[in-house]
Amino acid sequence: MSTAATQTGSVGQGAAPKTAAAVAKRRVRFSLFVLLVLLIAVVATGLFATWNLYRSAQDRYVKVAFPLQTSTRDLLFRMAQEESGVRAYMITKNRLSLNKYFIGRRGVETDIRQIDTLTRGHPSLAARVRDVKSQIVSLHGFYDRLITFVADGLVGQAQARGEVLDGETRSTRFRETAVLMQGDINNFVASTRSAQHATFTRTIATLTIAGLLALLVAAALLFNVPERLRVLYAAEEDARQRAEQGANASRALEHVSDAVLLVDDDGVIRFWNEAAAQLFGVPPEAAVTRRAASIVPDYDRLLGAAERDESFVPVRIDGDEHWLSPALSTFDGGAVLAVRDATAGYVLERARTDFVATASHELRTPLTTVYGGARTLIARRDQLNPEQSERLLRMIEQESDHLVQIVDQLLVSAQLDRGALKLDESACDVAELCEGVVESARIRAPTRIALEIDAPHDIEPIRCDESLLRQVIVNLVENAIKYANGGGHIELRVSDEPARVRIDVSDDGPGIPASEQERIFEKFYRLDAGMKGGVGGSGLGLYISREIVTQMGGTLSVRSQPGEGSTFSVTLPRRA
Repeated sequence: MSTAATQTGSVGQGAAPKTAAAVAKRRVRFSLFVLLVLLIAVVATGLFATWNLYRSAQDRYVKVAFPLQTSTRDLLFRMAQEESGVRAYMITKNRLSLNKYFIGRRGVETDIRQIDTLTRGHPSLAARVRDVKSQIVSLHGFYDRLITFVADGLVGQAQARGEVLDGETRSTRFRETAVLMQGDINNFVASTRSAQHATFTRTIATLTIAGLLALLVAAALLFNVPERLRVLYAAEEDARQRAEQGANASRALEHVSDAVLLVDDDGVIRFWNEAAAQLFGVPPEAAVTRRAASIVPDYDRLLGAAERDESFVPVRIDGDEHWLSPALSTFDGGAVLAVRDATAGYVLERARTDFVATASHELRTPLTTVYGGARTLIARRDQLNPEQSERLLRMIEQESDHLVQIVDQLLVSAQLDRGALKLDESACDVAELCEGVVESARIRAPTRIALEIDAPHDIEPIRCDESLLRQVIVNLVENAIKYANGGGHIELRVSDEPARVRIDVSDDGPGIPASEQERIFEKFYRLDAGMKGGVGGSGLGLYISREIVTQMGGTLSVRSQPGEGSTFSVTLPRRA
């Protein structure tokens, strides 16, 4: 009779807590559901705003502004190349001297087509381009007439020399019109930058508003949820204490995803769950009753890290490196150690840290230079002579180009990571492409660096994305110049093989250790990370180059010996 009464009393006492717990649980779930919905909305808003910002940057910068500036600069270079070729022919009467003229002319035609395409929909730019095209046609006709005169003999050569002054006048008019076109393009880029800034401002405003709404709701929940949680916790605690009398704690721990082990004061394992068996490769029957230090690798180190609240601890398990996150709870008679495999989180955190450090360093140097040059021009423009002002402006232009290259690398890297980089394959003259890269590099390279090219002109064209291949070769040549420390010999060789074409870029720089020859192709990895040799870089160039070549079906490799230079080889297959 008394036993039945006791049981009934127990049930009666537990009914009220269970009812209160159910109500509190429903309220907490509803509050958390509201917060979850709001967080999902904030994340969705952030993703949409980021995508919109990226899309506008693609449409305004990558597809129009940057290519337009590049094509305009290349057009001026090609016209100068044409004039140089004609002058050389007038002096030497050697038909081989006209190679530069014909190469420059083909480049001019390519650049004009590119500029025409990019200026569609921009009437003012298109009108200026028409003026430039008209003067280019006039110059081409004049150059053709000079070539014809020189080919006719001494009389024609004399007549051609007599018309040089007319050519200077035509060239001057072309350069003046080209300068005006560059000014129009710079204005267009400035307006594009302004529009992009407006898009960025709207994006930040959207994210700020969404974040404020989330904070308001979170603040409201902060005042309401704790009391509900207190009621829920009190009810759950009462239920847990009653349930523990007939429950087996080990069964619950078997379903925990973290490795959990209970040790006594002597360090002997008393409990070992299935997650611990999977992580350390030791079944429970082989671990229980043994000392934890003999089973768990770096056990003492894990205990110390848990006491110091360290998030990541490197531990080698069966030859593989894992980054573990330990948590320790002690009680009278022993302790419970919970270990979570946080390798993926550590890799993500390290990639984020590397990116922030690399981007910050690479952007800071050119920004500091541009800022210093601009401040000098503003503060001392009345004291500077024209030569000093020109030198500062050139420095600002070069560092701005450096910033553009860094941004381009980041955008291309993002496209590669998303698999969004598309190839525009066409027939490509590899020898001509490499000659153009070397000619451009010679203009920028220090005089103490010797740049040579060995490229047979009878190589059959291959199918590839010419602009992306040019980017790869330019990057390899620029790297060779960068590590030449102001002097040295660089050679670019093109080899024609039955099934493929190979491009080798060799230098006599410091070389690369064998242990680093694969790592240099990793994203954000730099051989001279501390820049002790004075060589900077984003750590993206070789990564982007190898990914581009791989997408073209080819390979990019390196052969090097420390102190003996390096050779980077691009191999592209011949495809129908």
